[in-house]
Amino acid sequence: FSLRTFKLTGKKEELIIQQHKRGDFNADYSKFRMVFHNLPFQITTIQIDNVAVQLEDLNTTETQSITIGKEFTELHLFGK
Repeated sequence: FSLRTFKLTGKKEELIIQQHKRGDFNADYSKFRMVFHNLPFQITTIQIDNVAVQLEDLNTTETQSITIGKEFTELHLFGK
């Protein structure tokens, strides 16, 4: 089995998503596409597992979204 749970922490200009995984089943997919609706800020900085990521990886055409590897433990968005 494979069980993924997510903890969401929101602040005025930050969003933190933490992922916890239990089980040893390895699904065929390798990435998540996360879409952020109605954030109260414009994303200025992204960190995945405490490593800064280029903002070019953020899709802002219609909504703010990012494609991220499924094994991340923490996604941290900073805004202004």
